[in-house]
Amino acid sequence: MENANYHTSVGQTCLRCFLTFAIAFALLPLSFAPATSAFAETSTNDQSTTEPSSQPSQSTESASNSEKRVVKVGYMDQKGVFSRTEDDKFEGYTYDYLVRIAQFTGWTYEFVEAQGATSNDKATNLLEMLESGQVDIEGGMLYSSALAEMFEYPLNSYGMAHTALFIPEANASVSPTDYIAKGSLNVALLSSAKQRREELEYFCEKSDIHLTTIECSSIDELKSKTSSGEADAFLEIDVNAHEGFTILTSFVARPYFFAAPKGQREIIDEIDKTIQRINESNPTLQSTLYNTYFQKTPSNYPLTDEELAFAKQHKTLRVGIAAEKAPLQTFDKETGELEGVTKGILDYLSEHTGLAFEVVRINPTDDLYRAMRDENIDIIAGIDDNLTVSSLLGVSLSAPYITTSRQLVYNKTVNPENLTNKKLALPWELASGALNMDAEIVEYQSLEECFKAVNDGSADYTYGSSYTLPYYTSLNRFENLLSLPVSGSSMNVCLGIVQPVEPELLSIVNKSLRSLSSTELDALVYDSAFIDKEEEVGRFIQNHLLEFTLICIVILVVFLVLLALYFRTRMAAARTVRDENRRFRKLYSLASEEFFEYTIKDDLFTISSPAEMFPLRGLSDIAQPSEEGAYCIVRNGKETLRRNTEPEVFDTIMNPSETSVEVHHVSGDGTQQWLRILSHYVRGDDGKPISIIGKVTNIDVEMREKLDLSKRACHDGLTGLLNWETFQEAATELLQQGKAGALLIADTDDFKLVNDTYGHLAGDRALQNTAAALAGAFRPQDLIGRLGGDEFAICIDGPIDHEKLLERCKSIIEHGITFLDQNNVEHTITLSLGGVELSEKATDYEAAYHQADQVLYRIKSEGKNRFAIEKFTEC
Repeated sequence: MENANYHTSVGQTCLRCFLTFAIAFALLPLSFAPATSAFAETSTNDQSTTEPSSQPSQSTESASNSEKRVVKVGYMDQKGVFSRTEDDKFEGYTYDYLVRIAQFTGWTYEFVEAQGATSNDKATNLLEMLESGQVDIEGGMLYSSALAEMFEYPLNSYGMAHTALFIPEANASVSPTDYIAKGSLNVALLSSAKQRREELEYFCEKSDIHLTTIECSSIDELKSKTSSGEADAFLEIDVNAHEGFTILTSFVARPYFFAAPKGQREIIDEIDKTIQRINESNPTLQSTLYNTYFQKTPSNYPLTDEELAFAKQHKTLRVGIAAEKAPLQTFDKETGELEGVTKGILDYLSEHTGLAFEVVRINPTDDLYRAMRDENIDIIAGIDDNLTVSSLLGVSLSAPYITTSRQLVYNKTVNPENLTNKKLALPWELASGALNMDAEIVEYQSLEECFKAVNDGSADYTYGSSYTLPYYTSLNRFENLLSLPVSGSSMNVCLGIVQPVEPELLSIVNKSLRSLSSTELDALVYDSAFIDKEEEVGRFIQNHLLEFTLICIVILVVFLVLLALYFRTRMAAARTVRDENRRFRKLYSLASEEFFEYTIKDDLFTISSPAEMFPLRGLSDIAQPSEEGAYCIVRNGKETLRRNTEPEVFDTIMNPSETSVEVHHVSGDGTQQWLRILSHYVRGDDGKPISIIGKVTNIDVEMREKLDLSKRACHDGLTGLLNWETFQEAATELLQQGKAGALLIADTDDFKLVNDTYGHLAGDRALQNTAAALAGAFRPQDLIGRLGGDEFAICIDGPIDHEKLLERCKSIIEHGITFLDQNNVEHTITLSLGGVELSEKATDYEAAYHQADQVLYRIKSEGKNRFAIEKFTEC
């Protein structure tokens, strides 16, 4: 939205005529789509009317102590986006997001539905309602310069829509696992969809797919031709729901926004600020809502007769096992047989496809690639879904068969925020390919030995997963290990098929893995994670010999005491019950969590501690203390809880999911905190729920530390710019998408003299001032990173005028960089800058970087304090 051009060459009258006929197909594909079965024509009234919502606003109680603003929201009924249910409630992506906005702003809403005989009529009326000021805001608006002349837009979007290909849920001619291997697609599309046609052609060209298009005039015709088999798929927008169809693939994302009438910047600025806060406090919200309302993925990919015959006749595949990491994969110490999830996956593939496998154990070596070839390995099992790993080993990755979070495992004496020059323990299969310049790599024979080394202090840290760490911890006495989840990092465990790959084989494996249900996978994981009883007992006794002896003594003493007191037990029974109740109440008061119980029959909500200590602060003025004062009771519990908590908190408590849920809670006084809520049903003999019990834990410190670690991981600690790895990944993506305008490399002149003459503190200030100068010279959306030392890089996001680029570079070179030495005396250093201008097409990052670096090298050899920009030349 920044620097958006708000000028248009057409007048308001012509623009309104254009929007009336074309808006459903071009400008607003999210909110205004052609009529389908999801948009049944329910009104024949030609006049646009407004009907306030009868549903209570879900933001009323979340800001009960602040002044309310009633915001009129225009909408048209669209499944998944914004619709009214049969019980007169609202649901959909936009509605849910508005509820989140209300939690921050305290707004209440009046929902006004656009009327019309068709969806196009409703779309036109909806725009007129916004333009005339009948409503304050509308959602689902794509941006265009023409619309920006009529409406106010925020900078921040609240979601993304994608161009997508849809296929039938049953009897489809292609599937997500084989459409690329097939090499050709027949696609039905609307004749008017020019932009989406260009996106489809570009996608097929880059995927090496031969495209044949079938022109259609309506959505119904698209579906008909695809259902009949004349077309393999049809082209549409992923957020438009189509009954009986699922998404084959999606590409080209477009942001959509809330919009307000022209001149109403106050409400748009408030929305903009609130979306930014939501993104900071809950960065996964948009993806979560997208998966909830739009993502439909088939769960079954049946093999064709030809594929089954191919698998049955295929030679036995040699499967290499290099990494031992229980419970995913390991070898039995006595029999030498493969065990773990990978074993279960191979058995599953054999049963469902007819493929035969032979397991080969690969011994430790410093060249895994060569060892695989020497052993004639066809498949390497249990490798991470990582393009670098697949490239080094020369394999093609299958669909993942298990996903787990990556864990940083460190000795309790080590600061996890500063691992520079610390000893990193890695198993042999990873140590040879590790390129961590800030760590001393220590190689071990297995992941379990890595954990042991970190525990006893031979190494400082290593990495595990949410499966391997608990497994090995349960077998060993690791008293010195601590762990943290690596923010934003997950491990997808795959099979690597050695190249060159048979496309039929890869397709069969992918289809079978994607058809593996979560129930079957959970059973495999459970069976693999179950530790042999003899081994578990043996290790437990070995690791806890002293404790085991003491426990035996205690048990013996307890037995003798109980025997002596046998005849007194009946007399003490009542007293014991009362003592137990007191002890449990005391435990409640000492626990870090707060417990609750909701009795369905009596509609009572009971809190285990005084109300002022309970994390849900909205109940503190309502809860009544018990006679003993140890706990509190809230009468009319369900309705009271609904009025005094956010919808997400209420749903988590009243609709138990058997798993903990993390929510961002804002109390009545504006205090914000993260809570973890876990609730369960208690059922009677007839199986019906009689109560709900659970606990609430304040995890505010934990969540803020996670968000802080995520931010630090992507930025340079001295300058605050992107670090080299983050910059390279982001710049590579821009160049590959053809969205980069230029790639520049800057280097300070004679920086070593600054450190030698004025000291490293002055040098640090010079680098910080250099970073500030670069950030000030370029646009906020441009990528700026520190590659290391005194070298910086800039990747221009989007096209840039040649003269403006030269002007920005010239301003940096002419002014130089000033800094203060240890005596507060100001000095100046100069910069040299070289770069390449890029055309709007996909470009290789390494090629562009190499040419820019050559330009910089040339100008520094010719003389410093200057810059040069060249056109990028493809090799």
